[in-house]
Amino acid sequence: MLSNEYELYHFSETVNKKSVGFDYKLKEGKLKQRNAIRILEINNYPKEIIKEAKEIAEQLD
Repeated sequence: MLSNEYELYHFSETVNKKSVGFDYKLKEGKLKQRNAIRILEINNYPKEIIKEAKEIAEQLD
């Protein structure tokens, strides 16, 4: 949403069935994965929240 005003940077992470690992290296560009939604699923967030997050992510792509 703010890509015209700011340069984009992101962290990479590895999401397994029950854990998340970060390399803590700042990388240029737009994030290519939606692992935050996967983290919601791992932590048993309500399905309505996960569904809404996926819908918003699709709109932002």
